[in-house]
Amino acid sequence: MMVHVFVSYRRDDSAGHAGRLADALEQRFGADSVFRDVDDIVPGEDFARVIDARLAQVDWVLVLIGPRWLDADSSGLRRLDRADDFVRREIESALAAGKPVVPVLVGGAQMPEATLLPASIRALASRQEVDLRDASWRADLASLAQVLQGENRSAAGSANAWGLAALSARVARMGRHGLRLGLGLGVVVLLAVLLAWLALRSGVDGGQDGIAGEWSGQVEYPWGVNQLERFRFSVDGTRLGGTAGFLGVPRAIESGRLENGSLRFMTRSTARLGASDVSELEHHYWGTVDGPLIHFRMQSGSVSTGVAEIEFTVGRAGPDAPTGGGESKP
Repeated sequence: MMVHVFVSYRRDDSAGHAGRLADALEQRFGADSVFRDVDDIVPGEDFARVIDARLAQVDWVLVLIGPRWLDADSSGLRRLDRADDFVRREIESALAAGKPVVPVLVGGAQMPEATLLPASIRALASRQEVDLRDASWRADLASLAQVLQGENRSAAGSANAWGLAALSARVARMGRHGLRLGLGLGVVVLLAVLLAWLALRSGVDGGQDGIAGEWSGQVEYPWGVNQLERFRFSVDGTRLGGTAGFLGVPRAIESGRLENGSLRFMTRSTARLGASDVSELEHHYWGTVDGPLIHFRMQSGSVSTGVAEIEFTVGRAGPDAPTGGGESKP
């Protein structure tokens, strides 16, 4: 299966790792499977136009983050804070296009906290990262390759598949003492992946009050991120399933109910609070159907992060989407 991957990196931060990764992926997926600016932009070509064009063509975007990824330039200003910074523009374009984006940590780097990122790419902090370590390069690379060659390239499928692959690599390194626990966790994650896949594959035609199908709208989050979110609902009587977008990533719907033109459900995600602290967030939705629109109220957060509430409106996705949808207010 041909896979096309875009590798985003800073030359003075992770050029060596980027080259090593690109070579390994091309050996697995083919000579034209990886885009990297050093190898693929012909002298004289418009750098920005080539980058944007290639981002539109790829299946995956890997953002390599090394120890100097956040460093300032010679003027004392962080390059990431410049609107014309190419790394920032690559990530902005990838997130806006809904591409699966995977942060790849190299050289012992830690995942940056959301507060350290510009608002336009803050959603990167909610993506599941992968470590490529010199000491376990082959195992880490094999886990990443498993995800990249998976048939389900949706963001939800990507996140779940990466979680499973990462777990498999950990189990391989745990040895005999942790194998039993690792296998048990692997079964749980496998079931979660299967359920998410079934939700995504479930039919979307018909349904109570015409709810089944795809919806979309702009959501303005309290921390300054404005994101086009997509919702895919399946209906079985009064049971509501499918996925709901949060920070551009489809999340599996839990405890979904649809009764008398009102719907409610919840989803989950994780938030990184520091270098190693991760908190599970719950997102609770209450919606009211209003003709071709659904007006939502959402509460999001945890005991650790606090709870934020926003309101927004979605309409039918696609060319027939109503012009009144997509409004959001904190």
